[in-house]
Amino acid sequence: MSDAGQSATVRLPLLSKMLFASDHIGLQAISYFRQTWVLFFLVPPMGEGIARVPDVSIFGLGIDARVFAGFLIFAGRFVDAFTDPIIGWWSDRTRSRWGRRIPFILVSTPFYALFAALVWILPTENASLWNAIYFVIVLELFFIATTMSSGALEALVPEMTRGAADRMNLVGLIFVFAIFGALIGLGGGGVLIDTFDFRVTGIILAVIGVVFRYLSLSAVWKYAPRDTAPARVNFWRGMRDTLRNPQFIYYLPTFVMFTTGVGVMMGWVPFFASELLGAEDEGALSGVIFVVVIAAAVISGLVSWGLMNRRGVSKRRIYGVCLIASGVAFPLLSLVGLFSGGALVLQGLILAFIAGIPMAAVFMLPKGLTADIADYDAMLTGERREAMFYATQNFFEKVTFALPPALLSLILLLGDTAENPLGIRLAPVLAGALALLGIALWHRYRLPDTVNRETVAAAGLLPSRPAAGPAD
Repeated sequence: MSDAGQSATVRLPLLSKMLFASDHIGLQAISYFRQTWVLFFLVPPMGEGIARVPDVSIFGLGIDARVFAGFLIFAGRFVDAFTDPIIGWWSDRTRSRWGRRIPFILVSTPFYALFAALVWILPTENASLWNAIYFVIVLELFFIATTMSSGALEALVPEMTRGAADRMNLVGLIFVFAIFGALIGLGGGGVLIDTFDFRVTGIILAVIGVVFRYLSLSAVWKYAPRDTAPARVNFWRGMRDTLRNPQFIYYLPTFVMFTTGVGVMMGWVPFFASELLGAEDEGALSGVIFVVVIAAAVISGLVSWGLMNRRGVSKRRIYGVCLIASGVAFPLLSLVGLFSGGALVLQGLILAFIAGIPMAAVFMLPKGLTADIADYDAMLTGERREAMFYATQNFFEKVTFALPPALLSLILLLGDTAENPLGIRLAPVLAGALALLGIALWHRYRLPDTVNRETVAAAGLLPSRPAAGPAD
């Protein structure tokens, strides 16, 4: 049997799993740094720097520079969302001597790193419409390259791990390496900004991203399936079938609403550090806050991992509990300084740690849950369409995750200074409400951790009709 054929039945060696998961060091460093600092980069608080985009007037209506910047970020993310299903469908249907995924990763990774750096290198340091136009174009090119490279790599997770234990071990390792990436992007990013500037920081993170992406690919080169039959369903049929999978529909809103709330919080931290906590070096303090959140998530993640592996607690139960806890914990950060004006930094760090505890599972489990859903779909349809499921998830995530900069820029209009911090205090409340909204359908998700005909039938999820055949 070929290496490719074995990949569906032979467990990945531990070293290969670790190197594959290490991609998330670069991926998360780039992602978290961008999400946290991009609004601050374009329009910092008054007195903290010069805005790089101007106030604008549309049909006689004056638009504040920060609201304009939030709209630019939203526009780039919103347009990008529509490329995900198309690229995922394309990947599922690809036939090559390297299989379905490897060609996408090889070709697009250099562009992913290039545009990740260019986002932070604007034509001019002054407020300019040219900056706005350049920013949207480069941001969109970055998103497209990321979808082609990261999406294909992500689709290898269910292709290379079919057993529940093997899959959760890989997902757990991805979580661990993602923590390292978050530490670099969130903790180290602020320090790098204070030491150098946004341009140098962007270049450093881009280099880290491309190195770990190719290291990840090399680790699983011989295990990535070459002989999986390309999906034959046409694009619209594929989208329809994906969105008709009931377990996917029950899971998807929880994920996208939670990530929207987290997006608001991430962009909010620099304003929180600068104005509510009174930091002169907001980059360094923001980094400390993120390190504290990550430490809490690591502790919680290890406990969750132990519960699933040793106690048999389901992913479904842990995921639901952590979603509710996030919705309750986020708003606590709005209370800093309300009842005691002393030790503001300590107050902020304690509440940040509490908010970070339930975030572990909702960052660690989605890849495993989506892989389970893709296996369930293959059981129903007779085709393996992993990339389509991850791409459709990413589509809805990006449509909603495009909102945080716009939502944050609007809520900060209510007050973004130490003298008037109303907007800064309301942002965590908004984030908590978004996380709680996502729980509405979760109680109807019933897919077991191990997906096979016996477990699915026992859960009452196996229809009596035969699996649908592929269609063009």
